[in-house]
Amino acid sequence: MSLQEYLIDHICIDTRESLCESINEIGPYVSGLSIDNTITVKHLRRYANARIRLGCYHEFRIPKKSGGFRTITAPDGQLKHIMTTLAFILTYIYHPTPTAMAFVPCRSIVDNARMHVNHNYVFNIDLCDFFSSITADMIEYSLIRQGINSMVARDISTICCYPVSDGTHTRNILPQGAPTSPVLSNICAQTLDQRLTGLAQRFHLTYTRYADDITFSSDHNVYHDNGAFIQELRAIIAECHFVINTKKTRLQKRGSRQEVTGLTVNERPNVSRRYIKNLRAMIHHIELDEHPSCHAINVARGKLNFLRMVKGENDSTYIRLVIKLNLAVRGKHFASDTPTV
Repeated sequence: MSLQEYLIDHICIDTRESLCESINEIGPYVSGLSIDNTITVKHLRRYANARIRLGCYHEFRIPKKSGGFRTITAPDGQLKHIMTTLAFILTYIYHPTPTAMAFVPCRSIVDNARMHVNHNYVFNIDLCDFFSSITADMIEYSLIRQGINSMVARDISTICCYPVSDGTHTRNILPQGAPTSPVLSNICAQTLDQRLTGLAQRFHLTYTRYADDITFSSDHNVYHDNGAFIQELRAIIAECHFVINTKKTRLQKRGSRQEVTGLTVNERPNVSRRYIKNLRAMIHHIELDEHPSCHAINVARGKLNFLRMVKGENDSTYIRLVIKLNLAVRGKHFASDTPTV
């Protein structure tokens, strides 16, 4: 029996006490939780206090590809260890729908894109503020639907949410940056997936969801504004407590570049020409630099790894760029990276 199989075998969350036992059994292996730092029901009750949880988070911003910044709210200390362990537990309790492509073991953006290859129409919509649209009440209800004890479901939903106040009311929302947020978002979007799958089947479409990125594709056009499909789509999303980001809604027709989660899908999942052009330029810069930084080399290697995932390790473009990078760094002394402020 592997360690992972052993840990999965020790998952039991029928009661608050068994939840704590599972966290204590699994935590040292998956989150670094100290064996001496036993989690009890008292700890769970403590983190149910909004003021206590609020002091366990730190915020920072990262740039978006589309411009602007995304705020990340991440837990610290013991709460982070508990949530990391809970994420492991929930991942092996939850059975994802076939259409949920993000945050699921053995599924990727390539699998998501592959579902929409070679169609006449690709229709993309984006959900506004996906994580922060999910509340503690939604999580509790969704966990109970998974068969989890109501008291345990309430503890998990409270612990895994971040309190946000407008001065009058406090809302407990799913924080973008917590270890539990990805799997909980999928659990809460399960009804959405099931209803949109049914909608897609009735209109003879292919449907997938990658986090907040929803895609339909087909060989016929049912995407007319205010048509039957669009009206039902809007109603389902609203009834599931999400909001469509109209600025990111787009219909892509055959003959133009069709993209799904950043990959082109006209003939097969592929990166854009710009991606290859930028990667070549990056490697060329490393080639000309007598003392390239480790950061620059690692970024190039990361982009090459992504290219391999999309195109395969036997792809000629991937092989040429790997050889080019290896030749560019051979025999060079690397500059130490200066930390950014």
